[in-house]
Amino acid sequence: MNDIRITVTLSLDEKNPEDAYIDFNLSVDGQYLHEVGVYIDPVDLVSSTTMTGEFFIYTCDCGNPACQGIDDGVMVSHTLDTVKWELRNPISKMPDEPMPDWAHDAEFVFPKSLYVEQITMALDHAKRLAQGFSATGNLWVGPGLFLEGLLALEMPQQDGFFVSDPGEYAVH
Repeated sequence: MNDIRITVTLSLDEKNPEDAYIDFNLSVDGQYLHEVGVYIDPVDLVSSTTMTGEFFIYTCDCGNPACQGIDDGVMVSHTLDTVKWELRNPISKMPDEPMPDWAHDAEFVFPKSLYVEQITMALDHAKRLAQGFSATGNLWVGPGLFLEGLLALEMPQQDGFFVSDPGEYAVH
């Protein structure tokens, strides 16, 4: 199994020190998978805790992954105890650049409990940092995301919207 760690930092903008940004830092087995200029999308990251499919967990600061040459998202699948990622490494590549010789498809399998724990703690930390920001400038909280959106973002229930027993009813 692979190890996933997520930290969140609040940093002042170098050009405008009254402004700040919140950055999610995600490592797998102690290594960052993405290039400088690529950001973590907290909405897709949180969604990946219960849903299967393609998620653009890595993206541009504007929220459009194509800006950073990211054509494919992370394919996420779940078992009862694991979360699996399938992705292309490198994650980003500009269209006019050739694919590096070391490029390959990568697969990572995380213990589901660790995956959910890391994302839950990171989201909580990001919200606390955002609420504590009191400078006069602007706070960037994520790709294509406003402060209200970050604060409203919640971890989905592990059961999602589905009922475990077909005889039960679910309210959406």
